[in-house]
Amino acid sequence: MNNGNFPLLPMLQSTLFGKTSKEPPKDATALSHQLLTQGCFIARVTAGIYSFLPLGWRVLKKIDSIIRDEFEQRGIQDLLMPIVHPASLWEETGRAETMKDIIARFESKRGQDLILAPTHEETVSDLARRYLNSYKDLPVIVNQNQLKFRDETRVQGGILRTREFIMQDAYSFDLDKEGMKKSYELMKEAYIAIFNRIGVTAIPVAADSGAMGGSGSEEFVVLAEVGEDTIVICEECRYRANLEKADSLIETIAQDKEMKPMENVEGKGIIGVEALAKHLGVDAKQTTKTLLFQMEEGSLIAALIRGDYDINEAKLKNTLGGIEIQLASPERIKEVTGAEIGYAGPVNLPDSVKIVADNSIKDRVNFECGGNETNFHLVNVNFERDFPMPDFADIRSVKAGDSCPECKKGKLKQENGIEVGHIFQLGTKYSDSMGIQVPDEEGTMRVIEMGCYGIGMTRVMAATVEQRNDDKGIVWPKNIAPFQVHLIGLNLHTDESLKMKAKELYEDLKKSGIEVLFDDRDISAGKKFADADLIGIPIRLTISARSLENGGIEWKERNQEDSRIVAQKDLIKSLTSFLS
Repeated sequence: MNNGNFPLLPMLQSTLFGKTSKEPPKDATALSHQLLTQGCFIARVTAGIYSFLPLGWRVLKKIDSIIRDEFEQRGIQDLLMPIVHPASLWEETGRAETMKDIIARFESKRGQDLILAPTHEETVSDLARRYLNSYKDLPVIVNQNQLKFRDETRVQGGILRTREFIMQDAYSFDLDKEGMKKSYELMKEAYIAIFNRIGVTAIPVAADSGAMGGSGSEEFVVLAEVGEDTIVICEECRYRANLEKADSLIETIAQDKEMKPMENVEGKGIIGVEALAKHLGVDAKQTTKTLLFQMEEGSLIAALIRGDYDINEAKLKNTLGGIEIQLASPERIKEVTGAEIGYAGPVNLPDSVKIVADNSIKDRVNFECGGNETNFHLVNVNFERDFPMPDFADIRSVKAGDSCPECKKGKLKQENGIEVGHIFQLGTKYSDSMGIQVPDEEGTMRVIEMGCYGIGMTRVMAATVEQRNDDKGIVWPKNIAPFQVHLIGLNLHTDESLKMKAKELYEDLKKSGIEVLFDDRDISAGKKFADADLIGIPIRLTISARSLENGGIEWKERNQEDSRIVAQKDLIKSLTSFLS
């Protein structure tokens, strides 16, 4: 039946705005991009900006309706904030600078410095400091479903990564950390219910908080080959984490405990862990990689890691307090080490270069590293004796096959995923910078604890298609399909009697509150069926002379191969049962 309070809109396909296409866009790499464009759900305006045509807009409105319904059940209040913000709000938190790469900033005709909102933490914090005046006003959670704009230079996958998108973003305000965690768990519960109702499998995984900040976060991820996120999953337990956050047990490597004299070993032209390990006659795990990163102000960081691992830049950045970093140029590396790329090491680096080492090389004795001299490596290097003891931290990307940090016995595997939602425990990051305080029961001023929670609604639409499709087109879950029933009439323009019966059936479906798209076009049966499969509405009903001769209406579910005949007198009852 009709999905909640979603407005009923029967539709004749002959009047539907937009036309399906046999050919996908030439630049489409994601299957969802191909199918949503061919099915006439979306239309590209320019790079990273799309129009949502009637079919696509109906899907989005149903996603919107499910979100609002689940939030309303939990006492979450709706509001609407503007997409244009004064830049001064963003200057307060410092994000006008830290997020400058994706912020679209402009000056109004009145000379005001403005920003097109990529998110709304600053604006909602400004509202909170105006209207939250006492502990009695807490806890509270507010939400909006609204357009955002991020001036991304890299857009791809149709509506998987865009510049303009529709997002659900909610914000919680609590007096203390315990309250904030309760709000966080309430929102996590709501998200699980939302994705279940939408009909897409989205799993929560531990995640890096990035520019949002805070004490912890989780992403909701749809596993898909086209996904840009790498998700680490334990094969034995429920451990799930984004690669930027994932941890693993570090394998213990047998080693001598007695320090040996450090030696300089020539390895002309030998660059790369495997080639070096072979040259030295050791396992790759016994080698050490040193990468030099440059911070924004120009100083360098030397990051050390076991040779068979890679540096995780997000973890390294977090270890350094969120400072922006990038790999140092070959020219800068040679200036500091005196060597070409591939030969950097921690011994005899200038004092100005801070050294950070991954936990994978902690407690090592007699290890290998670059010699800071082209074509030379050092062996039997030891901490403190040969260079100062570095700061140790988890700065590595875990590998497939590593042991799970939780159950200790399971092996980790990696899969691609699409981030469709993200929930954050922000703590006081924004409350501190924007001065959001309230008096508690004793009159003591307390800085408010915040959380924020977002679902990329347009991305959910694409991720659902990535997860639910076949070789013929989209297979929409029934709660967000643009229509519940696709009624196909065959030979309507040559059989007047059949045309009248088809119209009567269409009217009966409308009167019963069923969302129906009626294909009344004067085209071949093959074209009608191909369009129906491409568009992907859950139930296809076909009325034809043949179906009537066989006792009724042909019923075919989009995710099933076989069809059956349902007597017309039983049709509404069967549809009601299927759709409820």
